[in-house]
Amino acid sequence: MQLPDIFLLAFLLILARLLPNQQLRRGAMLVSSCVFVFMFQPVLPVRELDFSFPLWTILLTICVYGAFSRQNPLRSRQNLIDFGIILVSLLLISLTRFITYDGIFTASRPPQLLRILPVIAAGAAAAFALNFAVQKGSKRPAQIFIILILAVLVILKTPHLAQLFSQTARSINGQSTELALSSDIRWFGFSYIAFRLLSILIDSTKGRKAELNLGDFLVYVCFPPTLSAGPIDRWDRFTKEYITGPKSKITEDILSGFGQIALGLFHKFILADALAKMALSAQNAQEFIHTGWAWAALFAYALQIFFDFSGYSEIAIGLGTLFGMHLPKNFDHPYLKADLTKFWSSWHMTLTQWIRSYVFNPLTRTLRGNKEHPLPQWLIILITQLTTMLLIGLWHGVTLNFVIWGLWHGIGLFVHQLYSRKTGAWLRSMNNGFQKVYTVCSTLLTILYVSLGWVWFVVPDFAGAAAFFGRLF
Repeated sequence: MQLPDIFLLAFLLILARLLPNQQLRRGAMLVSSCVFVFMFQPVLPVRELDFSFPLWTILLTICVYGAFSRQNPLRSRQNLIDFGIILVSLLLISLTRFITYDGIFTASRPPQLLRILPVIAAGAAAAFALNFAVQKGSKRPAQIFIILILAVLVILKTPHLAQLFSQTARSINGQSTELALSSDIRWFGFSYIAFRLLSILIDSTKGRKAELNLGDFLVYVCFPPTLSAGPIDRWDRFTKEYITGPKSKITEDILSGFGQIALGLFHKFILADALAKMALSAQNAQEFIHTGWAWAALFAYALQIFFDFSGYSEIAIGLGTLFGMHLPKNFDHPYLKADLTKFWSSWHMTLTQWIRSYVFNPLTRTLRGNKEHPLPQWLIILITQLTTMLLIGLWHGVTLNFVIWGLWHGIGLFVHQLYSRKTGAWLRSMNNGFQKVYTVCSTLLTILYVSLGWVWFVVPDFAGAAAFFGRLF
């Protein structure tokens, strides 16, 4: 989100909050969710792709709803109304092509209506067909879409596959395939949208029912403040608060919301952007000659990425507060934590909580479930830590360096857990003065370990990262 987007969204959220009843507020937010999915999507060099991605986001959300909902859409008056609002919103957005040659709600001019209508019709038909199978008690639709969403994530996060996708799209549009790049494929917000869709699909396969209307579900998936960088809220917590409406006074929420937005703007657009001028980057990694400047650039990047991510999260939380939604906290002073486990419990907390709920805990239960041939406890810890951190690394990108970054933290967490098991009782027996000194030293060591890990994160190739490590040491 850029500054104009933030201020426009803040203004519209306050207007929606001022509507006289909750039903009108929910309708206004449904329209806003449809519109801002298109508005936030950046322009792409592949023709019409910057319109197709937002359209696919909405249609995928509708299909996922059909794949888990126990409600029959044809028998739900609210669902029919919600679908009508979504359809009218999409048609109005597409009709802006007749107003100007530049996009109003879209990055570029929308394609012809006759090219959009069959896609919308196909998406709606697929949703009804999926829901019909769900009404018969089938879990297959949810399982299919879990695989589909994961496959899309792999394509988007793998540079070679993204480039192939760009080549295919260019070929279909009659554009030069020789100019195809992986950066052509930027599906705005899909990394966060995918987690929201997956959470409810996984829950549905385990028999957890979600009695949601279509409109409320689409707002949960595409809630405008959280599209850019989270936080990744749980569907049950979000929809419960969203349906019941604001609990606090609007004046309190406006003051609190703008205070949070101001803090986020300061972190993102002042601190992070200032640090970016001196921080380590993929472009300047090979330019550092002196060890001191290399360390300074690395620590500057460690602060930059924190203020960047936390700033966007604070802005999102503040925007949500303006509408009366209190989104979960995403960062809790992670660089002040005394060990790696506490760091990951306070860094991008909604992401780590999602991974813990849907990967770490189920995997741990599975590994402990073999009573006849039990695995050693240390091996269970090693497998679960490496798996979860590797997945977090791959979520950022399917490249060797992100794999190494994930393993770097997985190994660090494993070593820390073994160490804390051995030394926990000894440390608790020490006096307060020793414990304070120990905490300071362990905090500095954690900062150092995390900062060194950022080298694999920011430098895109193994050779470049290894060369920068050589400059550090």
